[in-house]
Amino acid sequence: MAIRTPLAQQKAGGAAAIGSWDDPAWKAWTPPKTFNPRIRFGELRIDLKTITQNYPKTLQLPGSFAVPAMLTLPRHASLMIHFDKGGRAQATATLQTTMVRLLTNLPAGRVRFTLIDPVGLGQNFAGFMHLADHDDALVGGRIWTEAEHVDQRLADLTEHMETVIQKYLRNEFETIDDYNAQAGELAEPYRFLVIADLPTNFSQDSFRRLASIASTGARCGVYVLITRDLRQPIPGGSSQLDEIESNCINLLQQPDGSFAWNDDVFKQFPLTLDAPPAEDFLTKLMDVVGRHAKEAKRVEVSFTTIAPPAEKYWTGAASSELSVPVGRAGATRLQSLKLGRGVAQHALIAGKTGSGKSTLLHALVTNTAMWYSPDEVEFYLVDFKKGVEFKTYATNDLPHARAIAVESDREFGLSVLQRIDAELARRGELFRKAGVQDLASYRTATNEKMPRTLLIIDEFQEFFSEDDKLAQDAALLLDRLVRQGRAFGIHVLLGSQTIGGTSGLSRSTIGQMAIRIALQTSEADSQLILGDNNSAARLLARPGEAIYNDAGGLVENNSPFQVAWLPDEQRDAYLKAVREKAKTNGALAGATKREPAIVFEGNAPADITKNRRLLAVLQAAEAPSNQPPRAWFGDPVAIKDPTSVTFRRQAGANVLIVGQQEEAAMALVASAITSLASQNPAATFYVLDGSPADSPLGKVMPRLRDALPNEVKLIEYRATEESIAELHAEWSRRQSSGGANPPPIYLFAYGLQRYRALRKQEDSSFSFGSSDEEKKPQPDKQFIEILRDGPPVGIHTIAWCDTAAALERTLDRAAMREFDNRILFQMSAADSSNLIDSPLGNKLGQHRALLYSEEQGVSEKFRPYALPGDRWLAYVKTQLSASPAS
Repeated sequence: MAIRTPLAQQKAGGAAAIGSWDDPAWKAWTPPKTFNPRIRFGELRIDLKTITQNYPKTLQLPGSFAVPAMLTLPRHASLMIHFDKGGRAQATATLQTTMVRLLTNLPAGRVRFTLIDPVGLGQNFAGFMHLADHDDALVGGRIWTEAEHVDQRLADLTEHMETVIQKYLRNEFETIDDYNAQAGELAEPYRFLVIADLPTNFSQDSFRRLASIASTGARCGVYVLITRDLRQPIPGGSSQLDEIESNCINLLQQPDGSFAWNDDVFKQFPLTLDAPPAEDFLTKLMDVVGRHAKEAKRVEVSFTTIAPPAEKYWTGAASSELSVPVGRAGATRLQSLKLGRGVAQHALIAGKTGSGKSTLLHALVTNTAMWYSPDEVEFYLVDFKKGVEFKTYATNDLPHARAIAVESDREFGLSVLQRIDAELARRGELFRKAGVQDLASYRTATNEKMPRTLLIIDEFQEFFSEDDKLAQDAALLLDRLVRQGRAFGIHVLLGSQTIGGTSGLSRSTIGQMAIRIALQTSEADSQLILGDNNSAARLLARPGEAIYNDAGGLVENNSPFQVAWLPDEQRDAYLKAVREKAKTNGALAGATKREPAIVFEGNAPADITKNRRLLAVLQAAEAPSNQPPRAWFGDPVAIKDPTSVTFRRQAGANVLIVGQQEEAAMALVASAITSLASQNPAATFYVLDGSPADSPLGKVMPRLRDALPNEVKLIEYRATEESIAELHAEWSRRQSSGGANPPPIYLFAYGLQRYRALRKQEDSSFSFGSSDEEKKPQPDKQFIEILRDGPPVGIHTIAWCDTAAALERTLDRAAMREFDNRILFQMSAADSSNLIDSPLGNKLGQHRALLYSEEQGVSEKFRPYALPGDRWLAYVKTQLSASPAS
């Protein structure tokens, strides 16, 4: 049977197993799904007579037959070919053949090469570089030739072996194959160090490392394929060479130029080495292997392996420590993020684009929300990326969230820091009164459920994108939260694609963050996040592969793991279950509803339906007593009340809007009318609507008029002069009558640039017109008088003009001063400076505006409200029509 088995295998192995590169089966070949531990590189011709004459004739064995010469995984898969003069080409071809056999006999992605070719400068393995078109990790990025690069690649492999032995195998698994059998999707690929023309460009240290790899590598799944030039001396003597040879299958060139298996048994049988495939065939084969390897590279650790079952939701207690599984470490263990014990209080997370950083954050937030109740953990989530990573937590109304920022502005991020800093001060006062020093002691002493606070900021370096006061304030607040937060249950998690360039955050602050999580990063970033002597993250190759270190980056605390994969649909389903759990728990306990999370969506206009101040006014259907009416325009880029202007009966209480965003300007006008009407049903509105008749914006004001109980006069363009005269007459009457405050009147001019009648006219002192023409009311002057003297008698103006140049044609500088409140959209720095004495308008982006108060000398960036929808207008109409005052 020992003789029949290899013969049978040779006949049944197929094209990939035995090897004619001309076999038609290759045209439809795809990488195997199953593992083949035998790798053919040639064949041995067996002559039974050279072994024995005494074998049973009943076996009917041929007198001479061939058996494959093979490497066998996992123990005997290293190969060393010793060549002399004239044997180099054959030796190199055998390396190429063996590499192709490995790629075609093992599942796609299960083989990675480190290629060293100091003499050929990469030419010997150039065909395999087609794999890099699909995945650099398959061939280590490039073919290495220089001595310093050779030494570094050997160091990388020995470092990988250390990790495998200490973190994966330990004393649980004998070999990498035993580990892979249990690891499933986390199975480690085999790594082959391929060296041509040893010992060229190998130092004595390099040779020592190579000997270590050859002797220990098999257990870790690391092997060597080497061609050795017998004419070159071995650096440092032959002892290291003996170590390498003893762990390899050795092929030795014979005097006749052929090669023999240098083994006491096999050397007596003639060896024929297989030829590599032709270059064009190799190129096509590498493309097939590369494509399948790229598909197989995606490793998905199911989120169900770390998530609690439904009956264990909210069973975690964070009094002394918060521990949340985020992935798998090795074949049997889970990797958890642990906060609150010892120095492990804050975390720094880094990973380049596509490394799986967002997946890690989603796994962390979602799993925390499933294990812990809102009484145990609360979130402040800030995302500075141009994306919507955290929006799902607002959409799904995550009960743990206190603030959620999507595509956040720096100002909003700073306000989050200020909010948490205020919470830190509040907790400090409570702790002093209770006579305790940490969260666990406070909860024990008072029996109050004070939750741990997790501040998660993705792309935190955006704070320091400009060298200004905001960056300085952010650095100070982050430093205080990191240094003092641990005692009060406040933890900071900072994420970034790169740590380099974050000069605004001091190294001492980063040094206080003991937990480091590194995904795929450059060598420089690996050393920045893990430590100067810890560049292990540069070896990470697949998305979601990471290193967890809770000792400030010390090498000995590196723990590799794979982040759990959480698809969007599954995440939303889990968040829905958490939301339902919150509703059920609240109903059972009779608890009052928590304050909703503050949501900042920087990639969209603000939503007026979420203005709680306005909703309260609509439900009460009257303005708060003894308070002047206010118009709400949007949400601030900070945690504070909605952006508004108060219309007191004093000079300058008018609003000027400037910028070329027509739709946003119409939305501001509509928001102001709605909010002012909701506070006083007796208010009257004069609306000069300059929107084109064929524009969709032309339908906004009629819809708004129909929804409000107030008198809303939509003035036709031709009736401008008449309406201004009417309003001027009302102003004159109020001026002369005095007495009680009459109901307010608001003049809205949408598109001031269109109204020629309101443009300032040249001085007519030397006009030769008739006296009747001179006495005719001039609407431009009437408009200026309304601007200047209207607010004290309750007549206010809100005007929009598209450009600063058009504004100058209507208003002189004296008239401009009658607008104490000015709203700017994005414009040039020069125009912004002319309007508000600051170039800040030049830095505004989409869905942003700036409110400037001349009286107070302060400005506030905000997100303007969107145009009102039909449902909102219907709600407004219902509320106001039900008001007793309407």
